[in-house]
Amino acid sequence: MSTPSSEQVPNDRPGLAAQFKASLPRNVIVLGVVSFLTDASTDMMYWTMPFFIALLGGGFLWVGIIEGLRDGITSFATIVSGFVSDRIGKRKVLVGLGYGISTVVKPILALAAVPWQVAGLLGIERVGKGIRGAPRDALVAGSVSAEHYGKAFSFHRMMDHAGAALGQIVGVLLVIFLFPYFRDLAKAGSRWVTDASDVFRAMYLVSAVPGALAVLAVIFFVREKAAPIRKKVEINFRAAYDRRFWLLLVVLLIFTLGNSSDMFLLLRAGQLLGYPLDFGPQEHEAMARQWAFPWQLPAMFFILSMAKMLFTLPGGFLADRIGRAKTLALGWAVYAAVYLAFAFATQGWHAWVLFVAYGLFYGFTEGVQKAVIADFVRPEVRGAAYGMAYFCEGIAKLVASPLFGLLYALFATREHPEWGAHVAFGFGAVCAAVACVLLVILLGVLRSRGTEKKGTKGLRDEGTKAD
Repeated sequence: MSTPSSEQVPNDRPGLAAQFKASLPRNVIVLGVVSFLTDASTDMMYWTMPFFIALLGGGFLWVGIIEGLRDGITSFATIVSGFVSDRIGKRKVLVGLGYGISTVVKPILALAAVPWQVAGLLGIERVGKGIRGAPRDALVAGSVSAEHYGKAFSFHRMMDHAGAALGQIVGVLLVIFLFPYFRDLAKAGSRWVTDASDVFRAMYLVSAVPGALAVLAVIFFVREKAAPIRKKVEINFRAAYDRRFWLLLVVLLIFTLGNSSDMFLLLRAGQLLGYPLDFGPQEHEAMARQWAFPWQLPAMFFILSMAKMLFTLPGGFLADRIGRAKTLALGWAVYAAVYLAFAFATQGWHAWVLFVAYGLFYGFTEGVQKAVIADFVRPEVRGAAYGMAYFCEGIAKLVASPLFGLLYALFATREHPEWGAHVAFGFGAVCAAVACVLLVILLGVLRSRGTEKKGTKGLRDEGTKAD
């Protein structure tokens, strides 16, 4: 009597190549390339904004206003775009329109002469981001099966970060080359170059090139599956969305209240490196006269982008293996630890290490968070669900950055300036820790009801897996 060997046991688990093919179809890859080009375009110029504003006579107040506008405008545009995309059933049109608006604004930014013009133009650029965000994510979710959400969204975010890293490298190289070149032109009496702000203006013109390529890629290479046109979007929120979705929004709101703009991390790193980035009249005159900039700070953003790129795809694989909501909670725990460390950091090398660790937070959360949202709603309302999630996050961010700055200013004293960092970064860490605990409690409640893998009745047929 023979016993079956282990070699005779069939292995139904698909190979790694088959998993990649299933999770990265044509649309996911093309949209990843589009995001790569767009982020290269945006990050080529984004880190220059505080310096450009300073050269135009602005300061930290204007930086804070602009960051708040970017988050708020994006949120309002996103929720409207999500509902519209669900109603018309044609997401590609909105995706192309959003990328197009953002691309057109960048060369116009080179004409800005005062800070309020920068604020207005960047606000319009964020309208484009808001228009494209929800329908693009719905396109990604509609191109793969539910078990591949984590890998698909994480691939998309990895391409985002790769493009951002490339843009930052190109931006730093352009500044290193253009600053002395434009300085020589100004000394020679050129009518086209008057001060250091013209370096950044030239960069904004160059940044429009990869943005235009991204728009062309959307037009010619993205394919949208035929979907039934909904004459009326289901507005019965209680029927259209699972209760877990609303609970998730509450937890996201708490976390985002402590998730201020990454520009504050850059400013904190500047303090640790000995750069007091307080753009007053003296700093403005020094920048205009010296034709120089602190290169270590944009280099830190590059390190962050590289860390995001390296950690995002592994985060997606981890999410699909241990559960997406569990991975999201792990990412928030990393965020709490990093912000707490920033609060009490004392050396310049601490900032370099913490920027790498901060990339781990992004790897565990960005693509994963979108996949969790897709798990909790039905396919026909995904666009609106993403819009509502982005809207809630944006409103919280609109409060988070001013609140962070207020805490920093209130508690920093002449004798103990570090107290401002202790309180502001500590507040962010507490919000993340509370959100992490609440998400774990939510998962425990779902598990006790037997819903963690089966999903709710309305979602069972979709084969979703929230945790």
